[in-house]
Amino acid sequence: MFIQLRILFLSILFSFLGLCCDDSTSVTDLSGNTNQSIDYPCLAALDDCSNQLDIKHGTFNFFSSFRIDSISNVSGAVISVHGNSRNADDYFDKMISVLTSQGLKDDVMIIAPKFGTIYEQKTEKDWYWNSTSWKWGMESYMLNNLSISSFEVIDSLISRLSDKSYFPELTDILISGHSSGAAFVHLYSGSKTNNLWNDVNLHFSVVNNQYFLHSESSRLQADGTLSILNNCDNYNDWPYGLESLNPFMDLFGKETLKNNFHSNEVVYFIGEDDNQTSGITPGCQYEILGTNRYDKNINFKTYMDSIHPSNQHSFNVIPNVGHSTNSYSSPIFLNYINTIF
Repeated sequence: MFIQLRILFLSILFSFLGLCCDDSTSVTDLSGNTNQSIDYPCLAALDDCSNQLDIKHGTFNFFSSFRIDSISNVSGAVISVHGNSRNADDYFDKMISVLTSQGLKDDVMIIAPKFGTIYEQKTEKDWYWNSTSWKWGMESYMLNNLSISSFEVIDSLISRLSDKSYFPELTDILISGHSSGAAFVHLYSGSKTNNLWNDVNLHFSVVNNQYFLHSESSRLQADGTLSILNNCDNYNDWPYGLESLNPFMDLFGKETLKNNFHSNEVVYFIGEDDNQTSGITPGCQYEILGTNRYDKNINFKTYMDSIHPSNQHSFNVIPNVGHSTNSYSSPIFLNYINTIF
C-alpha cells in the first residue's frame, strides 16, 4: 500500500511540475525490480532519474532519462560528462533542456555520469576517484583489491547501449564534455577506432577545453615552428603526451593511440569570450598553448594541422559565450546535435 501511495504521489507531483510527458515511452524492466514505477523519459535530476551499473564487482552511479536495464526503442544516446565540480545533476538537466528544445527527448537517451570521490560514495561498493584523476582516465581507488579506469566506465556504458537486446534501435552515441569533462572526452577519443563500437557510431564533442593531448614530442612555438620543450620535465607524459601512459591507455599502445587520435572525428567548441586567465592550470606542460582556453583551442588546431594535416579534428567558435555550459544551447551546437540525431 505504501509503495502504491508513493507512486501515486510522485505521478501527481511530476505531472504538476511538467516533468512527465503525455506520451511517455513504454519500456520493459529487466532489472527484476517490479516495485518501481517510473515514467519515461525521466526529465529532471531527481532520485527517480538516478541509476547505477554494476562493473567489476563495484557500482557506478549516473543520471539517465531512460533506465539502462530496460528494453527501449531510443535511436540514440548522449553521455554528458561533468566538469571539475562533478555536478552530474546540472549536466543532466542542461542536456535534457537541449534535447527537449530540439524535440529529441523521447528518441535520445541522456546519461550524466558521476565520477565521485570517497566523500560522495552512496555505498561501500561505489567506485571512486580523487577530485582530478577521473578526468585523465586514471584508475579508481581499490575496492576488494580491484580498480577501474574512469575510461573503462564509459566503455561499460557504451557496451550496454550497443547491446541490441536492450536497445535494438540505437545507432548513434554522442560523448560530450564541458571544461574538465571536455578534457576527459578529448583524451578518451584516442581509445576508439573509426568512431565505432560494436557497429554503433560514436561522436565526440569537446566543449571549452583547456587540456590537450599532444601525439608528438614537439610543441608549437610562438613563431609557429615546432620543437621539443627544454627545461620542462615530463612534458610529454600522459595526459600531456603519449609517454608513461596510464594502465588503460597502455593496453592500446602508443602507435594505436596516435592513429586513433588523428583519424577519429572529434568536434571542438570554444566560446569566443572564454578568454579569461583565471581557473587556468599553471605549468610548462599546459602553458605552451596559451594563457586562456580560447587561445589554447586555436593554437591546438594549428598544432594538429601542422603535425597531421589530414586529421579529423574540427573547431567551432561560439560567439558571445564565455566559459559556460550555455555553449550547449548555442545555434552552432544545436545544429551539430541535429546532424547526429
